[in-house]
This record gives sequence, structure tokens and C-alpha cells, in this order.
Amino acid sequence: MSFKINILLLLFLPFLTEGQTITDINARSGQVLAEQFTGIKIGEKVPDVLLSKVLEVNGELKSQKISDYNDRLLILDFMYTTCTACLAGLVEKEHLQRQFGNNIKIMAVVGGEAYAPGMLKREDESFIRKFLTNKTSYLSRNKVQIPWVVENKLLNQYFPHQLVSHVVWINKGIVIAITEQGYVDQVNIQSVLANKRIDLPVKNDFLPPVDAKTPLVLQNKNRFTGINPINLYTAVFGPYQDGVITKVGSTIDTLSHTRRDFIINQPVINAYITQWNLYSSIKRYPEPSRVILEVQDSSKYIIQEDSKEYNYVYRQRTYICYESLYADSGQTVSQVSRKIIKDLDNLLDLKGRYEKRRMKCLILYRTDRATKFKSTGKSSDEVSNLTAPEVLIKNVDLENSIVWKLNQFYGNPPVFDETGYKGGVEMNFSLKSWQDIESVRKALQKYGLDLKEEERTIEVFVLSELKK
Repeated sequence: MSFKINILLLLFLPFLTEGQTITDINARSGQVLAEQFTGIKIGEKVPDVLLSKVLEVNGELKSQKISDYNDRLLILDFMYTTCTACLAGLVEKEHLQRQFGNNIKIMAVVGGEAYAPGMLKREDESFIRKFLTNKTSYLSRNKVQIPWVVENKLLNQYFPHQLVSHVVWINKGIVIAITEQGYVDQVNIQSVLANKRIDLPVKNDFLPPVDAKTPLVLQNKNRFTGINPINLYTAVFGPYQDGVITKVGSTIDTLSHTRRDFIINQPVINAYITQWNLYSSIKRYPEPSRVILEVQDSSKYIIQEDSKEYNYVYRQRTYICYESLYADSGQTVSQVSRKIIKDLDNLLDLKGRYEKRRMKCLILYRTDRATKFKSTGKSSDEVSNLTAPEVLIKNVDLENSIVWKLNQFYGNPPVFDETGYKGGVEMNFSLKSWQDIESVRKALQKYGLDLKEEERTIEVFVLSELKK
């Protein structure tokens, strides 16, 4: 991406942090004195905190200390049970725990008032016991054996956070990393165990506050951590801002009669589609298979479904910030959106638009009238594990499983279900990748299903890089 304005952002606010006071002192946890506290930082030693309630999956309650794990890498995963991404991450961590055995110890930590007032009371020992005894739960089905630390305020005060999953890495009693959960992988764990230095992005939920009404030029420069090749422009563009959720909107200053439109932390392609949907009153986002990228390097704009890339990395590469300030004349939503689309085109040297194109599509059809894929009906539980290579589907229809998954990959032809079957299916098969169409076809043929090519005229979203 290239830009036509090159005015560097010079104004920024001082870096602010907010301290916390430890008031809940556990006499058995090292006699920690009450003090003004901002949390334990990377490189600092962790006090020998008593983990008075460590709940195993089998219901056994143990009392342990941090120092019990000084001989291995200790990974504390702060979460809450309503966080589905956290639970999915626990399944991955269970695989790592089995792989590395006694060289590491992974624990889930719940019930922290530091990030969710009242959660300590709700997700207490009794609650987690009931949660773990649900044999049909996602964790039970995946045989997750990771223990749970419950009712421990002190840990949450030592490692304050607002967003979960919040992962603390402790090696030989020293904090070596505080990260998002995506960094807990085989490569990084092996590096720690080999005594290699790891330099992972620090998860910090207490960066200077950001108000969506504040122009980019007045915001703290510490948030701008993106590596996207965008310089910061006076009231025009900036790269990814660390620690800020996506925000899109407008503000009107009735005193100066000016209007400010802003996009904070949104992928380029999503920014285009959002504005086009507002401009044309389209109420849906196109599936990735209906997005055509006429660009040299698609990784600047998208991340593929099932990608193992760290969230932090692709956000830095693909997210942008935008704002414009101009006279308010009572513009309609459609007029404002059209103006933003033109700005994106001009400033990014791109052209984003909806088009109708005749193109190759894939049709899912039945090769015979048998229903080898029909659910047995023995259980009403829905199971939809669509991640290759091992795929398992129970009591989910074809449209919301096979067809949906194939349409989630950029570069795949659009897929349509013309089997005429609307009931739940039961299928279990292996495939190389959902982008390997021949592999998918081979798997489907065992169930009397197949994919065939047909040309159809359909509406797609097209993003093109303009030739310089």
C-alpha cells in the first residue's frame, strides 16, 4: 500500500499506568505486605504465592505453592468459562502439556475480580466443580486434564488484566513473558526449555486510555505498534494501534460545524466492505470465497481461515486507522460512506467495489439417493469440528458445515448446496486442506456426495491494486 501524504505525527500523550493496592493478604503466601502495586513485570521474581485451591478435573482439591514448579516452566492462563476462545485454547494447551510432560505445567486461573467485578463469587470452587463434571462439554469431549486455580485474588492482583486469555510465563520463579494465548505453542516452549531468549510482545491491558472522539494526532504514540508500512498522518491515516478494539463512527462538533469520521483498527478489506454496505444498504458481509483480490501480496489484506499465525502479528500487518475532518453540512450516511470509500481508494492506491461476474463455482450434489451422511438421531448434541485434517460433524446440516467451511477460504470458488437435503448429517473424514478441492471431493464421495464445477453470474467484492 502507498500513500500520498507524508506528515509525521509529532504530538503524543505521556505514558500512564494505574496502580493497584493489594489489600487481601494471605498470611500463608509469604507474608506479602500491603503496598501500592502495578503488577509483577517481566524479569521480576514471583513471590511464593500459596495456591490454596487447585482443582483437578477428577474433583481432587490440592494446596500448592508457586515454588513447587520452580523446576519447570509454569504457564498460568487467566480466563473465565464464558470465553469460548479461552476454552478452545485450553484444548491446544492440553496437547502441549501431554507433549512436554513434566517439563512444563499449565494451569487455568479463574475468578479474578481484577478483570471482571463479581466473577470471583460466580466462578468459585463450587461453580468450577459443576462446570468440570459436565461430561458433554467441549473440554470433556476433548479430554482436557489441565487443573484450575480458583478463588485466588492475590494472583490476579500480581498479574492485573482486563481481557482474557491472559497468559503469564514463569520459569524458575521469574516472569519471562506475559502474552496473548496464541503465543503458547511448541516453538516458544521449546525455546524456553532450551534456555533460549524469547522476545514476545507483552500483553498490556493498561495502556493509556483512548477516546474514539480524540483525533489520531492527539493520541499516545505508544499505542501505534503496527508494522504496516503506513506513516502517521495529520488527521488522515495511521497503522494498527495496540490494545484498542475496532471502532468505526463519526462525531459532529456543533460549535465549529465540523464532522469527524474515523476508523480505528480495522483491516483494509473490512473497512471497504463496511462502507460499501452503508453506501449501498447491503446488510451482509460477503463470504471470503466471494472476495476477489487483484493484488500482488494478499497477506497485506487478509488472513486465511484456520491460519496458525499469531493474532498480534496479522493485526499489525493488515489493520489501519483512518480519520477525516471536514465541514458538516448534514450529509447522509450514504454520502459520508461514499466519501470514505474515495479516500481509501486515493490514499491506499486501491479500488474496492462490488461487481457481478461470471465465474467458476462449485456445486455440492448427491451422486445417489442413499443418505449415507444422515444423522443417526441417537443424540441431539451438535458437533462441528471442521478443522482439517480430522473433520467430525454430527447433527449439523450441509449448508452450515461443509458448504459454510468451503466458503470461508479466500481463493476457493463460491460453493452452493444443491443436494436438496436439509437435515442434520453425521460425517467423519480426513482431508489435507479445505483448499485442496480434490481432497475434499474424495472425502465427500464416500458419503454419496461430490462437487462439480459450473459457471454462474454472482455478486462478488473485488479489491484491486492500482497500477502506478
